[in-house]
Amino acid sequence: MNKTAHRRPALVQLKLAGDALAAALRRADTLPRLLLDRNKVLDVEKLANGTFSPLTGFMGRADYVSVLDEVRLANGTPWSIPIVLQFPAASVAGLTAGTEVLLWNAEENQPSALLTISEVFDIDLAEQARKVYGTEDTSHPGVFRMFTLGARCLAGAVSLLAHSQSLIPAAYDLDPAQVRAEIDRRGFKTVAGFQTRNLGHKAHEHLQKIGLELTDGLLIHPLIGWKKKGDMQPEVILEGYEILIENYYPREKVILAGLTTAMRYAGPREALFHAIIRRNFGCTHFIVGRDHAGVGGFYEKYAAHRMFDRFTAEELGITPLRLHGPCYCARCDEIVTEQICPHGPDAWRDISGTDVRAMIASGTEPPATIMRPEIARFLIQRGREGRVFFEG
Repeated sequence: MNKTAHRRPALVQLKLAGDALAAALRRADTLPRLLLDRNKVLDVEKLANGTFSPLTGFMGRADYVSVLDEVRLANGTPWSIPIVLQFPAASVAGLTAGTEVLLWNAEENQPSALLTISEVFDIDLAEQARKVYGTEDTSHPGVFRMFTLGARCLAGAVSLLAHSQSLIPAAYDLDPAQVRAEIDRRGFKTVAGFQTRNLGHKAHEHLQKIGLELTDGLLIHPLIGWKKKGDMQPEVILEGYEILIENYYPREKVILAGLTTAMRYAGPREALFHAIIRRNFGCTHFIVGRDHAGVGGFYEKYAAHRMFDRFTAEELGITPLRLHGPCYCARCDEIVTEQICPHGPDAWRDISGTDVRAMIASGTEPPATIMRPEIARFLIQRGREGRVFFEG
């Protein structure tokens, strides 16, 4: 593989410290205050720690329009999801370019960051829904959430004042620089990243181990943040993966960390977004499955694969691994894909995360053909304790 494709980009760092932090906190007391929910706070923190590199703040109109229309920033850099700070117009009335404001963590009642407004602009929410999510249907969880945020956007650079309380133990809440350091410590030259929002079943295990076969190491990187009703709680995902890795993976070749940001459910565009993020964390390859970041029936089979056809690995800085969707074949008695198994749909049983979640919710242990018994028992026990799924 061309080494250019695997060159690590510089990480944006926007966290204040020392005298600069002290001065900013004093100034913050005199500034207009804008209340942020947890998801907006997490976006601020991802900007500040380089997860969203090369972004240095919330997007202005030029980048926003270019992302919607071209799937690139205005300078041509590949980017697929708008990172904008949306509010209802009434809540930010009177704020103009050049104003400095305090972004306040409303949930924890503490400062989050300073924002120097470079631009104030309005967006068409229906247009954003069509272009990012492919639908205006509010039964789509990402569309529904986006419509609630407001149509006025504040652009500008942020300076982080304080981190929010982590959603997960510190050992897993690693920023890009920390994961890069761990990759270097282990001597990995190539690393495959795997995105998930639930605990792994055998289909996921199949994809992860293909990635590990092709690279030196594997970053299992579950998304920890806002998700729809029925997706799994953070501690369940992490504890369960520890069991899975301990029993069925070469431990020294696997890094487990959490990505604390909201799930968008934007299908193909989110697949590209997830790849760019994992590049920033030090991955050289990224596993793209059958319905990456999909929800319901909103996206066509392998639409995420086709999204990556628009870009070269060199310009993305990461190589997509376009993998086919695994299933269990009763005749082969193993996990297969349509690429390697001749027996067809009559013999295939799809391994659906939705089906697995339904079994756990009903107290039914998923069969060993689709989930490791240790994981199934773990989930059943957590289900009895009532702490497996988001309730919405």
